[in-house]
Amino acid sequence: MDQHALSRLLDQIIAELLAQKKQRRTHNRIMKVVISGEDLVTLPATLDALSALDRSGYGLSLAFSCSASHSSLRAACLNGLAQRGVAAWQDDSEPTASDTAFHGLYLPALSSNSLSKIALGIRDNLVCRWAFHALGLNKQVIVTPNAEYRSDTSCAFSAALRARLSSYAATLVAYGVTLIGQSVDAEDTQAAAGARQLITLSDVRQQRAGQALNVGNRTLITPAARDEIQRRGINIVHS
Repeated sequence: MDQHALSRLLDQIIAELLAQKKQRRTHNRIMKVVISGEDLVTLPATLDALSALDRSGYGLSLAFSCSASHSSLRAACLNGLAQRGVAAWQDDSEPTASDTAFHGLYLPALSSNSLSKIALGIRDNLVCRWAFHALGLNKQVIVTPNAEYRSDTSCAFSAALRARLSSYAATLVAYGVTLIGQSVDAEDTQAAAGARQLITLSDVRQQRAGQALNVGNRTLITPAARDEIQRRGINIVHS
């Protein structure tokens, strides 16, 4: 690459960074979007949802999981957004304690694998870590399920597996997640809520200082909630 070509490339990169910075400033509400998997079947629905968020005035900060980054989904998604005139910036970084300046989290076409991991409190991928980061900050979390287990599509899973996934979906609803496109049994939701599998900072702030907090053996406590428990001298009682 000659000097002139390198100079033009640097100019393009700088212009792109400045445009992204300006875009962030013009949006008061940032929606963090984590796209995962390799399924292109659900991409049109994902693009429709992202376009709707853009029209509603949300800035879109996109992150692609490892599987999505190494598949054709990433390029197809970015090209689809560009064709629709939807401006978004890409940020695949892990969530940190300082990542608080976003309105909510959107997880489009969430796979049954990630659904199960979030329900069980497993945080071994980017999707799950962002999900628990957002829940710990009491941010809005919106999920649309992958076609493999949507209630309005034909599903090849066995009845037993569908029932287990339904209970996991109910657990996400009990966590405070908004689940779109998946029917959840009311009894499953009540049972999941009663189990209190996740305690957030908001839950702890509703407790009086020095009061005992009953938690189950499988209950997860977010880091922010645990710090608040220690600060206020709340006693944890395992039931």
